Amino acid sequence: MVNSVRGDAESNKTSVACRHGPSRRPTPRAVLMVRSDQRFGFSLSATLIHRFGMAGSLHLTLSLLGFGSEMAETTARWVLSRSTRKISLVQRKLARLEAAETIKVSADPRMDRRILRLTEQARCRLLGGVDPEAEWKRCWDGVWRLVVFDIPESSRALRTQLRRRLRECRFGWLQNSVWISPHPVDAFRQELGETGLVPESLTYFAARSVGGESPGALVNSAWDFSGLARDYADYRGILRLRPDPSTGLSTGWFRWLEKEHRAWQRIAGRDPFLPFELQPSDYPGQAAWAERRQAFHEFTRMIAEGAKSGA
Repeated sequence: MVNSVRGDAESNKTSVACRHGPSRRPTPRAVLMVRSDQRFGFSLSATLIHRFGMAGSLHLTLSLLGFGSEMAETTARWVLSRSTRKISLVQRKLARLEAAETIKVSADPRMDRRILRLTEQARCRLLGGVDPEAEWKRCWDGVWRLVVFDIPESSRALRTQLRRRLRECRFGWLQNSVWISPHPVDAFRQELGETGLVPESLTYFAARSVGGESPGALVNSAWDFSGLARDYADYRGILRLRPDPSTGLSTGWFRWLEKEHRAWQRIAGRDPFLPFELQPSDYPGQAAWAERRQAFHEFTRMIAEGAKSGA
């Protein structure tokens, strides 16, 4: 299949910024640490709870995410009070999350109240390092970017690290040591160079298919959409098993939040979030995302009503 692809080795000519991988590293003190694997969902939970010893910190950040990334401080305090009745601990949690640059607190002079917002970095990490809607809306210029390498058996560790990083950056495995992406790879190349993972035999190409293969055929060859469909089916099952909103913000809701978060992190680690025109006809991503929005709409409405009544 690769023999029917015509392309030119890509140098520094690509002008469009690539969204694969982070563009800059966060400060070491940030709670939401960058991981070089896709187990971030678990590490996020473990990091927050281990560092603070308080699961409520995780519950608040997930609640903020569902709430559109911001809420009134009084509402946030009410959410935290569901996990602890000690006012001093509630204040401590908020202070630590702000110091860790997970949330920002600002005044709203119009309403005479303070607002809590997730930082953009925190929001991105909670979503698995990707904004699905933004990725789906990206335009494809009809050019495939190929990463080709030939690493000897004696350098197996380097080959394994490179493959892992390619998967994390949503490249598709076309065959052997040939990986493809529909997007420019400038940022990926720069980041790879900074990590020291660049082997001498690694080459980049920008290419178009000239052998009659359709974009859909290349997509199905490079990415495992059958496995992804199973993950989405499991995820949608979790969405449907959410507690009844009439029960109020109970322990069951917090447990569901954690379960949903872990399941979404798995999705985010496998889905390439390709532009609309490259998606298989039976791709379930948008439907699952719509169901997620509905679930969190119910959740945020329940929080708003509970905080208002103080129940």
